[in-house]
Amino acid sequence: MNMRRLVAGLITTLSVVATAACSASAPTDRAGGDTVTLKLGTIDHVNPDGQSFGVKAFVDNIPKVSDGRLKVEIVEQYGDGAPTADADLIKAIAEGKLDGGWVGTRGFGAAGIHGLEVFEAPMVITTYAAQKALVSSDVATQALASLDKSGVVGLGLTVGALRHPFAAKSALVAPEDWKGVKFRSFNSDVQSDTVKALGAVPVNVGQGWIDDVRAGRLRGAEFSLAQYQQSGWGKEAGNVTGNVVLWPKMFVLSMSQQKFDALNEQQRAWVQEAANRGVQASVEATYDESSIAEELCSRGVRFKEATPAQLLALRTQLTPVLDRLAADPVNGPLLTKIKAVAQQSAASEALSVDKDCLTGVSVDETVVRDIPRTAAAIPDGTYRVQISADEVLAAGLDNHDGNSGIWTLTIRRGKYEMRCQPGDSGGCGGESPIGPVDTGNLRGKRDIAYLVSEMHPGDIHKLQWMLNSSGLRFVNPHQTRGWELVLKPWQKID
Repeated sequence: MNMRRLVAGLITTLSVVATAACSASAPTDRAGGDTVTLKLGTIDHVNPDGQSFGVKAFVDNIPKVSDGRLKVEIVEQYGDGAPTADADLIKAIAEGKLDGGWVGTRGFGAAGIHGLEVFEAPMVITTYAAQKALVSSDVATQALASLDKSGVVGLGLTVGALRHPFAAKSALVAPEDWKGVKFRSFNSDVQSDTVKALGAVPVNVGQGWIDDVRAGRLRGAEFSLAQYQQSGWGKEAGNVTGNVVLWPKMFVLSMSQQKFDALNEQQRAWVQEAANRGVQASVEATYDESSIAEELCSRGVRFKEATPAQLLALRTQLTPVLDRLAADPVNGPLLTKIKAVAQQSAASEALSVDKDCLTGVSVDETVVRDIPRTAAAIPDGTYRVQISADEVLAAGLDNHDGNSGIWTLTIRRGKYEMRCQPGDSGGCGGESPIGPVDTGNLRGKRDIAYLVSEMHPGDIHKLQWMLNSSGLRFVNPHQTRGWELVLKPWQKID
């Protein structure tokens, strides 16, 4: 072969390869510039509760406002549902491992970034109207400024779902209801301090908290109606304090400072415009919790409202938490502004549901009228029953009420006391085993007994009883809770 022809052929081949390599290095948009893909993270999904309107608008508008020059890749379930997922996501954004994302304000404190804890000030931001006013005011601007030099750019603060107390067994409407209850918090000092102030025990549990409720290791959690519905849950933690809002879960639309600085001026403007549209979408949206509550009611969820006196008692219990936030040099000034805005938008957004859904697990009024004044005829003594988790499952139950355990019932002169020692699989109604789990009056007539609780006002069990060689047995074909009473005979030990 002619050497000149061979060299010319090699030059042509190398030119084609080089041209192909250059064209594959970065896709170009219609104007001839590079197309940039932003990798954004979330611990959930884009819209896990059907009401994350601001987040969805932010994601949708990034390619829209840039005419396709900016694209989005979503990294979902970042942190695998761990209690530290929020903080881990924030750290990943700050370190440039992710280009950005959206995170609840609750996570920044645990990530070492302070100034946003105030948005979880308990029972302060209790309406969507207050949130809408806050994210549209200079309060949001001042709050996001606390992220300066953190490695995270705060693009906007969006309206988020209101969080209510959810509980197994019965609703948490007064401080005495919270006493000793194991209640889920999510890696937040403010949440933990709030739970402690109410007399409960904070348990740092991630997204799998409902499994702990089912197993009897946890009694309750702060959660939103919308996400509870979207998760497909029902009676597991289906006693909701409808008129108590602990705090909202507001999202910070975020970018890594490294990535933001690497974008050109036009690209940064597009990202900020998308965030602004996200904030505005969250303000313009309608948050219909009543329809969600009605649907949850059909699954067996019940709502109970705290009385004015109980609301006052709860707020009084929470005063030390608010005082600590007020004394903080960063959160304190913000708290003053947030309270002022929230008070202007404090009009009640009460749930509108059928009356049957608002009864909680309180006793039916017809039962109250039937309760005799006389003591039940069950002989005084101490009775005990041991129920394993396997026996609960064999009965077709899931132990979410914590029915397993070693239960001891003491009856003396028309009074009763219930104690419990948990087994290997938890149990004992999700309560602390220290001291009695229930005390009250034992009333009745002939073979009908009423356990009228004094520890849990309004909690009444109507049961038929019989005592024979197999022990003391309680029967109620309509039993929906307190299954430990009726699953097995109680043996007299004293």
